[in-house]
Amino acid sequence: MMTNLKKAGECNSIDEIRHQIDLVDAELVRLFAKRTDYVKEITKFKSNNPDEIIAEERKQYVIKQRSEWAEQLGLDKRVYAHLFKTLIEHNISIEFDLLKKEQEITH
Repeated sequence: MMTNLKKAGECNSIDEIRHQIDLVDAELVRLFAKRTDYVKEITKFKSNNPDEIIAEERKQYVIKQRSEWAEQLGLDKRVYAHLFKTLIEHNISIEFDLLKKEQEITH
């Protein structure tokens, strides 16, 4: 995990900066995979009710909170709101697929 990561200002070339970006991106992908594992696991605690799967109130809360976290770090909150909205919508589709497969197995 990110053991070779330098501070941005410590990089001495464009190649070095690109390498650091690659390391960060690889870690982000690993974290997204870990997050997806939790998303898959949460289906054990949800019914087949679409409202419970979508959990609109939770969805809006997460989007708002994560975009505020981004803004606190000097990032564009609209970009991160969009990113988390897209991520959550993808995760919801994963949940629906898993619950559909589970239903097919039990019927």
